[in-house]
Amino acid sequence: MLTRIGLLGALLLALVGCGAGERSSPPSPAPTATPTAAPTQAPTAPVPRPTIAPEVQEFAPKQRSVWDTKVDPGQTLGQCSGGPLLPAYGLVQITPLEDGLEWKNQEPAPYRMIRLAPNMYQFAGPTAINDGVVTMTVTFLSAERLTMVREFTPQVEPGCVHRHEYTGAFKWFR
Repeated sequence: MLTRIGLLGALLLALVGCGAGERSSPPSPAPTATPTAAPTQAPTAPVPRPTIAPEVQEFAPKQRSVWDTKVDPGQTLGQCSGGPLLPAYGLVQITPLEDGLEWKNQEPAPYRMIRLAPNMYQFAGPTAINDGVVTMTVTFLSAERLTMVREFTPQVEPGCVHRHEYTGAFKWFR
């Protein structure tokens, strides 16, 4: 009985050693007993190690730049009395900040966006002209392309959302 436990223990140690990336030879039988079953050879294939995800490349501009944006026709969601409102589009100045970026379009004040994730920034709050609330989420697809989703809820129609999708292309550094 002790001999079987000794052999099983040796085999277990050999398997654990192989699982840690080490190779070992099969255990040798105890000199005082004859084994009842032939010992099995430890696996020789390496045990896969967990992989570390590669770092995501940051495409957001590292200096002030100008982008040309285009907007889709938009859609309305909820209780809206009219069709989609056309938001500001065209040239946008993007300025990197320590904790995000500043989005300056044709509206009177810029929008300060916070970084949500690599290449993704968002503003949520009152519009620059204080006629409602807006959420703008911009995603940089490359160093020269971006997309943005803009959802606007006017003060006069709190049950209505005007949703637009933007595309943008880098033009120049400013």
